[in-house]
Amino acid sequence: MASTIDKQQWSVFLGSDLQRSPEAAEAPTPTPELSAAVSPLTQLLLAAEYGMALKTSVAADVFGTQLTETDPEAIALASSLDLHAFLTKRLHAYLENTTPSSPSTTSSAPLDVLFVAVAALYAFVQAGWTGPDLGFEPVDILPAHIRSKAKDLNNQALDKLAVGGETTYHLSPQILFLHIARILLVDNLEIFKKDPVVAKTAPWWALRTLFLQQRTLEGRTGVLQDEMLALTNEIETIMTEEIKAENGALEAIDKKEATTRFLIEKGLILHWYMEDTKAYDLFQKAQSTSGFRFKVTGALGRRTRFQQFDTSHLVVVAESSGDLASSRPSAYKSKAGSGPKNLELKDDTLLERIEFKELTEGERERLGDLELDPSKKVEDLHPIDHALLLAFCLNIKNTNPAHGLTVEQMFPFVTRVLETPNNWTVYTMALLLRSRLESDNSRTVERGALQLQALVDQTKIEDETSTTRERIHHFFSVLLPSKWEIEKELAERYMSLGVARSALAIFEHLELWEEVISCHQFLDQSEKAKTLCKELLAKNPSNAKLLCVLGDLEQDPDKYREAWEVSGHRFARAQRSLGSYHFKRMEYELAKHCYQEAVKINPLFENSWFVLGCICMRLEDFDTAINAFTRTVSINEENGEAWNNMAAIHMRRKNQLDAQLAFRQALKDKRESWRIWSNYMYCSLDVGDFTEAIRALGMVVELRWKYKKEEDANIDIVDITILDRIVQGVTQDLKDLYSMRVAFQESKIEELLLGITNRITNDPRIWKICGKFYFWKKNYLESLECHLKAYRSVIHNPKIETDQVEFEKAVDAAIEMVDSYRNLGPLTYKDEQGQEQLVAKDWAHRSKQMLKSLIGRTKDTWEDIPAFEKLKDGMEDLKSEK
Repeated sequence: MASTIDKQQWSVFLGSDLQRSPEAAEAPTPTPELSAAVSPLTQLLLAAEYGMALKTSVAADVFGTQLTETDPEAIALASSLDLHAFLTKRLHAYLENTTPSSPSTTSSAPLDVLFVAVAALYAFVQAGWTGPDLGFEPVDILPAHIRSKAKDLNNQALDKLAVGGETTYHLSPQILFLHIARILLVDNLEIFKKDPVVAKTAPWWALRTLFLQQRTLEGRTGVLQDEMLALTNEIETIMTEEIKAENGALEAIDKKEATTRFLIEKGLILHWYMEDTKAYDLFQKAQSTSGFRFKVTGALGRRTRFQQFDTSHLVVVAESSGDLASSRPSAYKSKAGSGPKNLELKDDTLLERIEFKELTEGERERLGDLELDPSKKVEDLHPIDHALLLAFCLNIKNTNPAHGLTVEQMFPFVTRVLETPNNWTVYTMALLLRSRLESDNSRTVERGALQLQALVDQTKIEDETSTTRERIHHFFSVLLPSKWEIEKELAERYMSLGVARSALAIFEHLELWEEVISCHQFLDQSEKAKTLCKELLAKNPSNAKLLCVLGDLEQDPDKYREAWEVSGHRFARAQRSLGSYHFKRMEYELAKHCYQEAVKINPLFENSWFVLGCICMRLEDFDTAINAFTRTVSINEENGEAWNNMAAIHMRRKNQLDAQLAFRQALKDKRESWRIWSNYMYCSLDVGDFTEAIRALGMVVELRWKYKKEEDANIDIVDITILDRIVQGVTQDLKDLYSMRVAFQESKIEELLLGITNRITNDPRIWKICGKFYFWKKNYLESLECHLKAYRSVIHNPKIETDQVEFEKAVDAAIEMVDSYRNLGPLTYKDEQGQEQLVAKDWAHRSKQMLKSLIGRTKDTWEDIPAFEKLKDGMEDLKSEK
């Protein structure tokens, strides 16, 4: 039988009391007369009363709240401000001095400390993400005489939480709570693992702490990534054992929800680090575990007010599993009318939502197991399934190029979540995604910006719209940005709309000085930007980031070097900026050294690896370049330029098969790049992969044609050499890479030739190649026609009569055409009735007329040159022919 302690830790983790009805846990009264079945800390955490939880006697013992200034521990903390040593020592002392609990008790020392740490973590989330304001500061839970040093402790927290050369956002609200949570839940995780009960959820809380730490940093860091992935493996093992346990703390429905949450959270972490394929697999597993069913399909409807007919629109049809949908509804559902404000579109053309056509009974019966009738009221979903829809939506965004089709694919997911709001955090995330999707449409951009502003404002509101508990409940199941990130996004939206001064005000408020300076530059105030930067540096001369910004403004490499020194060789941005400075001036050895230093500190900065690879290509250090590009694509598999460069190196080294594979990966992201398709074409032909060479040439022709029309570029549409080699592969009966006869590609080659000749009709080389192909097919009539078109494309040149070179080309073309008539004319073909017919019965007459016409046209100009004599000799040869 599971212990009460075990049940309580899972109760807090899932956000609902496993022992009583959810309604009973809605608003517990924090008094000494709390129910004997649940500890006071448990009830406070379930009610999201984190301030009160951090002021309990347990918290006071752990944090030394009651210590006087004469206490040796307090004196040591005041002098060193080493919060890590102070809390670790008190944690050990509390666990050692507390009597071990019996299975029947409602609490234990490890559980109490875990809950205190969780309260600190949630307090940080409330301060920086969900709101409303906590009403107290982190130093209020520390010894009283330390509180005057709040600024020093805050700076220490910023410094300690910085990892891998990436700095923590310096205005992160109440960052000391995260520092405290990190010390207790991560740095002292092994202490919790010693307790067999608490060890079940402690690694999960540690994982959440690390992910929040990562989200306060300016960039991704591999140090935290490795720690988190190690923890996910531990949690997976724990969850497997917990699911198998027949008499554990979790019922079947709770096991399902806990497993689903774990898979979503792990998937979101992988998504953050751009491992989207793995993330998608986890989201699919979460969907299977949850029993959630959905499909994306089409339905007829009207999108505009004046539309007179129905058109097809994408729609998501979904339903939660019966047991999950009915489990503990009051633990997560919003009250009527609550939740973030959803602004109306109010457009004179677009409707607020698509008006779908109502289906008949017969049509509904043919739809299958998920009934699709968007005109009817949609069923509510469990918030965890809403979170899954948003996770799939994020995955679409991260694995597709930014184009209109992607937006159309994402919208149905967001719309489905917005149709049945039942959780503040999930609903907020859906509104944010909709705002982003509407940013590029002229009819929706205004609503998108106003909605973003509303989301910024809502976290300041007290519990008028929702309870703190509801805001926290599914926080870790979505990637809701922090308050400062949403404000920054709003400022960037203003910048995109040209509202630079409003953006400037927000950036100044957030003290994002790089963006502030960018705004000044946008407003043609470069000198003001420099002055501001120097004023800020005068107040804080050791600010490495500001030094780099000033270096950018003045293009002064010494500022980057100074930033590197004042940071204690830990600020990777300084080396990246210095490396970029040298790279632009083609000082490749210096640039290479800088970027190598940068990636040592933060190996997850994709652009650093990419630029390092480019530098090494210039230096012909191909081993280092291959390694750099390999690291680039391991971070972002969709970096087409990195794949392309890697392929170029393989081609240089004659590793054609490796090059072809790399080009294939590059084209997943760069399908519109005719240059990469061209390289892929050459590479495929070199290895003998005629199938891919044919496909690549077709894409090259299509993209070059489009590019030439749009840009009026002076480029050749068709690579004649490659086209000729492909046709030779057929006519010479060659075998491809897979030992298959190229002749099997006959239909694809013919389709390719038709596609080319439909676009280009005046290149004789193309028509001659077509003539060879049709001769091989024994389609002699078509072959002769191609040769004739080749001749016409030459003879129609008006320069023949004025330019000797062009005249000589025309003479050669005429003699070749006579040979084609002589060789193909006497051959036979079957007409539509199956009768044998000569290709050109009067081929000699045609040849004579052709030469006679050319001679008459050019006689006055070129009669005295040798090429004209060739025409007359040709006529003499034809006199004997009938």
